[in-house]
Amino acid sequence: MKISDDDNNKERVLSVDPVAFIREVEKIWQARDGAMAAAGYTEDAVVYYGQGQSHAGERLRNWPSRWFEYARDLSITKTYRGHHGNCIAGTWESRYTHPETGKCILERGAELFYLRGEKVYEHHMWQHSWPEDEVPKDAGFSTD
Repeated sequence: MKISDDDNNKERVLSVDPVAFIREVEKIWQARDGAMAAAGYTEDAVVYYGQGQSHAGERLRNWPSRWFEYARDLSITKTYRGHHGNCIAGTWESRYTHPETGKCILERGAELFYLRGEKVYEHHMWQHSWPEDEVPKDAGFSTD
């Protein structure tokens, strides 16, 4: 996993308004615009997610369009949570219809965006998804 270092440890500061950045990402995802979503990443960007999985290069560029094809009716709300240096933190809540089961899937997630200029060069995501009709147990912790 890449350690977030930007341009040989130059001073790490944002060149974007972090709240406006999250709003713009939300707008692009609400529109399900794969080309615009992919354009927000640098050429050397990496997206980390799941159990040590990642997207880079052409896989990263195609990932948003593949997701929008899968979640055709995606509705998503992103919330700015904070920033430090060149990192912006956000959360999201979304819903979409599972293409195979027809069930409504709910999702919550958190993400960190590391920016170089106005583009993301490193993106970390954590999320949990579940069918809308399944009420999760409140056991005080989750092992899922």
